[in-house]
Amino acid sequence: MREAAARLSTSIAHGAATFSLALVACGAVAQPPSDAAMSEALAERDRLIESLIARIEALERTVAELTTDTADSPGEAASPGPVAAVAEVEVADADALEIERREQEQLIRSAFQRTLVERGSLLLPPGTINVAPSASFLHTSTENIVIDGFTVFPVLVVGDIVSERVRRTLGIFDTTLRFGLPWKSQLDVRIPYSYQKRDSFSADNEENALSSSGIGDVELAFSRELFRSQGVWPDLVGSLRWRTRTGTSPFDVTDDELALGSGYNSLNLSLTGTKVADPLVYFGSVSYGYNDKHIETVGLFDPGDSFGFSLGMAIALNLSSTLAFSYDHQLVQKSKIDGAFIPGSDLTIGVFSVGGSYAISDELLMDLSLGIGITSDSPDLQLSASFPFRLRF
Repeated sequence: MREAAARLSTSIAHGAATFSLALVACGAVAQPPSDAAMSEALAERDRLIESLIARIEALERTVAELTTDTADSPGEAASPGPVAAVAEVEVADADALEIERREQEQLIRSAFQRTLVERGSLLLPPGTINVAPSASFLHTSTENIVIDGFTVFPVLVVGDIVSERVRRTLGIFDTTLRFGLPWKSQLDVRIPYSYQKRDSFSADNEENALSSSGIGDVELAFSRELFRSQGVWPDLVGSLRWRTRTGTSPFDVTDDELALGSGYNSLNLSLTGTKVADPLVYFGSVSYGYNDKHIETVGLFDPGDSFGFSLGMAIALNLSSTLAFSYDHQLVQKSKIDGAFIPGSDLTIGVFSVGGSYAISDELLMDLSLGIGITSDSPDLQLSASFPFRLRF
């Protein structure tokens, strides 16, 4: 700092001397036309010299003050100059922007996490309870043609042809409880309450309507994180789900009732993979379902096992909203009675779904989805709304 002040003083002095000599030379060389003009030129020169001297003295005082401040605190670091101060401000702004970016990424991941928890791709942390009340609406419409008679040729039918249109409407109101457990595991309990209505219309304008409501099949599930990836491989979660036969069995209902349950116990094993690539997250799963056989009035009923897979992706629209797309496919094998296959009991179910999640608060989420049946065995329309909220202890 002292050397800079000395160089500044020397430069000021040299500049002042040079400027003074130039003014004197100009005054000496110029040949005034008269004494009055000469006097006026000399007076102007004197004013310029006085102004220059005053400026030089002010600059010298400033240099002296800077030198004195530096000499008084030799052990302390000198105050940063304007360039250094600007650099420090820019560094501070960059750090603030980096912190804000990390916070936004954390919020985006949090929105992803809430969405993935609802889809079974991510587990809750230990000591956390998630309560998810939801409502689902399913609608199916089919056209049945029944031929009571025999055919003489492929285009000639002798007998009655009955056309029947059947509509099924199913409303499910359930509550799912999720408990975050130690050792990267989770316990789920799902309790459904179902309302089902069946309307049939025949070609001769006859209508038959049936409806039933009550508790459906309660489900218990245990999930555990199997693999946490730090590279290109996805995170893996394994789940074991048991569906009980608490709902009304199809074999136990009367002619005026509708079944609200499957009538058999089912054990489902699934493996779900998740890969996050901000602002996207990809998820998929494969599953196998074992359906337990049991004795009914018609004989030994053996429901067919099922195989399924699902693929999907979610994208963060902002810090609190997520949009998701998925496709679920399931194959159900033919059922048997006393070892004989039941014709037409095999199913191919494919549903394409689009949904969105919105974080109302840090603890409350709204999740909406619309499903469209792709195959003839699938529901035509499926609407779902869920409002899960989280409790911590």
